[in-house]
Amino acid sequence: MSNKGTRYNNQFKADAIRLVVEEGRSINGVAKDLGINGQTLRNWLNDQKRKQDPEKSRIDELERQLKEKQKRIDDLDESVDILKKGYCTLCSGQPKVIYHFIENQCSVHSIEKMCKLFNTSRSRYYTWKKHIKSKRVIENEKILKAAKQSYEENRRIYGLDKLLDDVRECFPHCSRKRLYNLQKQNNLYSIRKRKFKATTYSDHKLLVAKNLLNRNFNVDKPNEVWVTDISYIGTNEGWLYLATVKDLYTKEIVGFATDDNMKTQLCINALNNAINRFKPAPGLIHHSDRGIQHCSNDYQEFLKKNEIICSMSRKGNCWDNACAETFFSTIKCELLYQKNYITREEARRDIFWYIEIFYNRKRKHQAIGYMIPSKVKNEYKSLLT
Repeated sequence: MSNKGTRYNNQFKADAIRLVVEEGRSINGVAKDLGINGQTLRNWLNDQKRKQDPEKSRIDELERQLKEKQKRIDDLDESVDILKKGYCTLCSGQPKVIYHFIENQCSVHSIEKMCKLFNTSRSRYYTWKKHIKSKRVIENEKILKAAKQSYEENRRIYGLDKLLDDVRECFPHCSRKRLYNLQKQNNLYSIRKRKFKATTYSDHKLLVAKNLLNRNFNVDKPNEVWVTDISYIGTNEGWLYLATVKDLYTKEIVGFATDDNMKTQLCINALNNAINRFKPAPGLIHHSDRGIQHCSNDYQEFLKKNEIICSMSRKGNCWDNACAETFFSTIKCELLYQKNYITREEARRDIFWYIEIFYNRKRKHQAIGYMIPSKVKNEYKSLLT
């Protein structure tokens, strides 16, 4: 199989740049979410700036340096202001007096900075502040904070079991019942799901391949079996069609494509994106339903060109490709059904976030022991080395 071709297509680069430029996120934060190197993203941004306005790029750098210097000046001014306000009050050196002053000024100044200036620790200050609370109440507050953080970071999608898995990373002895009570008291319920219905047009006269999987969805390594399917999302502009390619070992969506039609090229684009990024070895098994796109001559020729073995579900048996269809059930119930999209572009941007940032790199999957697909892939690589 050819090793030529770019690892990330232009659309992926444009979406990554948009997350930084239009949504105001940090470069390192976006790079971490997308699983790419921070310097790579900086290079993409710099290339775009140079193309658009080289003079503006130089001005932006000077403005950045000026902001850094101004930040340092403001920091020093704040330190002087704190000491001026607290000198008369704190001359006695009583710890409680210091803590009361910090409490009164915490809305104006940083607690960390005040503790450092008065030669005390934040832990001592918070111990004083919470002295009337029991140890369990304090721990419950910490558990709730961790649960809320997981709940919000995952767009209120996670239910009790996935929240518990996240919370136990910091609080391994937290029981399910304890978290359930906190969840109930604070209304941290996952988004309710709607029933998902999958459809496939297989009433055609094209040749079909044998079912090589026979519902055996257990594989030994990444890039051994890929499964694919198509679905659609309603918008005010009309349907947006989504084709995906999923790795059976990691459960990662290795390739996807969207368009305003469901012609064969949509499926070819999704598979081509996966091939360019992961460079599978010859002999990869590609499993799909008997949809007309996957049975078409163009698609079959594309599989042969890349030395990929074709496998198809039996006619009228949706369970043979359930491993691919479950993704569409998940994305629709957790994200797409919760919104009314005005444009196809709006829906496409949400799909990009869900697949590239959330599903592949953050979402815990029950089928792989509540692990994250990207982590499963990295662990496999570490075993080989």
